[in-house]
Amino acid sequence: MFTRVIVGTDGSERALQAVPIATHAAERFGCPVELVHIAADEDTADQDATGVRVQAGDPAGGLVHLASETDPAGLLCLSSRGRRALGEAVFGSVTSRVLRTLHAPLLVVGPSLRPPLRPWRRVLVCLDGSAKAATIVPPVTAWAHHLDLEVELVHVSYPLGDPRSDYLQVPDEERSAVEQLRAAATQLEAAGVSVRWSVIEHTLAAEGITQNADHSLSDVIALATHGRTGLARLIAGSVALDVVRHATVPVLTLRPEHLR
Repeated sequence: MFTRVIVGTDGSERALQAVPIATHAAERFGCPVELVHIAADEDTADQDATGVRVQAGDPAGGLVHLASETDPAGLLCLSSRGRRALGEAVFGSVTSRVLRTLHAPLLVVGPSLRPPLRPWRRVLVCLDGSAKAATIVPPVTAWAHHLDLEVELVHVSYPLGDPRSDYLQVPDEERSAVEQLRAAATQLEAAGVSVRWSVIEHTLAAEGITQNADHSLSDVIALATHGRTGLARLIAGSVALDVVRHATVPVLTLRPEHLR
């Protein structure tokens, strides 16, 4: 499925925390790991570290090119600092630019990653009823087939109304989300993938997602970086951003092709 797993690194301890995840992914896909440092400064680029491919160029553009525009393409794995910074996108300038321009699967490792790494068995897929959010389903289906993963589909719904009353107003988007979950589950079952789905209530979508991932013992969280529930912001949106920040497992993201 992938011919290599590419780890973007600048040599920092934070960046290298993506290596164990990338190594595990490479073992599952049966391909090598390639550590790459693309340095804007040509003098820095000449300082090649053992086992790291170092080259000069624009770091974000170079990583996007390696992951999606070269033949063979590879799975890109990056580490996120996961903290807010004034004057800079939250993931850091390089990762934020990759997220805004890469139209291929990207595996992001956040600061709350749970050690030790365990074998991948289940992927949690986040949907919100929008067509953009649904673009994550085909790559997840391919991963589930190739890696023999179970799929957990989830939609986080904001609590509606007073449970003590008989009247609840359900917005159309919530109905769409439920129908999307059913349709995606049917599609995955038809493809021979073990799947289950649920709607959970939580006032904070990202917290609901990460809590559900821990409760269901999911090993990867998957979501599109643009969806209805606030995901269409600068990078991946506040929901996806908070998921990466608090997830104890790696997060598979995808920017839909039609958002070029």
